[in-house]
Amino acid sequence: MDSNRELPLVSVIIPVYNDPKGIQNCLSALEEQTYPDSLFDVIVIDNGSTDETRDIVKEFSVKLLVENSIQGSYAARNKGIEHAKGEILAFTDADCTPIPEWIEAGVSTIIKDGTDLVAGRVQFEFTEKKTAAEKYDAFVSMRNDRATLKGTGTTANLFAYNTLIDEIGLFPEQLQSGGDIYWTRTATNSGFEITYSSNAIVKHPSRNLVQFLKKMYRVGKGGAQLWQLDNQPIGSKIILGMIGAPFKLARLIYRVIYHNKTDDKSTNATPPDRNVDMTIGFHIVAILSIIALGIGRIIGMVGLASYCMKK
Repeated sequence: MDSNRELPLVSVIIPVYNDPKGIQNCLSALEEQTYPDSLFDVIVIDNGSTDETRDIVKEFSVKLLVENSIQGSYAARNKGIEHAKGEILAFTDADCTPIPEWIEAGVSTIIKDGTDLVAGRVQFEFTEKKTAAEKYDAFVSMRNDRATLKGTGTTANLFAYNTLIDEIGLFPEQLQSGGDIYWTRTATNSGFEITYSSNAIVKHPSRNLVQFLKKMYRVGKGGAQLWQLDNQPIGSKIILGMIGAPFKLARLIYRVIYHNKTDDKSTNATPPDRNVDMTIGFHIVAILSIIALGIGRIIGMVGLASYCMKK
C-alpha cells in the first residue's frame, strides 16, 4: 500500500429506511475519509422510505438505488452488491458514523492479514444519562471482537472481497435479522477467513430500552428464520429453547459479572465503551432482553409453522 495504484477500488454499501439524520451523518463522515476519493464509491439503497431520506441522499455525490419489492436491509444490500464495481465491499449502516480512517484501516487489515473478510469495531456513543439499557446494549450488541472468534461478523462494519459473492451467494433477503451472521458463517464454513480490526471504527448511537427490546425481538424472530435456512427441526428447537432458557439467562448473568475474564480469550482488549458498571438496572435489562428474545422466537416459529402448513 505504498501508492494509490496498489490500492483496491472499494464500494461502500449502505441500506437506509426512514433515517434522514443518520444517513446525513454517515455520508458526511464518508466525505472525510483518508482513503483516496478516486478509489471508493458509495452506494445507498433506500428501502422504501416515506420521509425526506431520499432527498438528503441526493445532496451527496453517491449512487442512490431503490429497493421497494422486499422490505428488509438484506434485500437492500443485495441490490447494492449487484451494482458494486469495487474489488472490496465495505458494509455499514445508515445510523453508523465511520471515523476518517475507516476505509483505510479496513483495507489495510484485509490486505496485510491476507484474509477474506474483516469485521471492524462498532463504538457505542451514549447519551448524557447513560442508562442501564444503553450500557447493556453496548455490552452485548455488534461485538465483532467476539463474533470473529466464532467465524462471523456484522454488516454494521464489515469488509469483504467482491469475489466471495460468486462463491457463497448473496445475503438471505427474506431474513429480518441475522442475515449477516448467516452469510459470514457460510463464508468461514466454506474455508474463507475473517479477522477483526480494532482500528476500522464506526460509531453507533446506543439504544434506549424500547429500541433495544425491539431489536432483541427482531433477533429472536430472525433466529427462528435461521433455523429454517439451516433445515433444523423446528419442534425440537422449541422444546430445547424452553428447557435452555433458564440456563441461557444464568450464562448471560455470569458473562456480565465476569466479562473481563471472558474477554481474555480475545487477542483484542475490551474497548472502553464496552466496559460497564454492574447495577440492578443492568441485570433487569438483561432479563427483559431474554424475554423479548424469547417472544420473538415464539412469534417466528408460529410464522414458520403457519408457512409450512400452507405449503
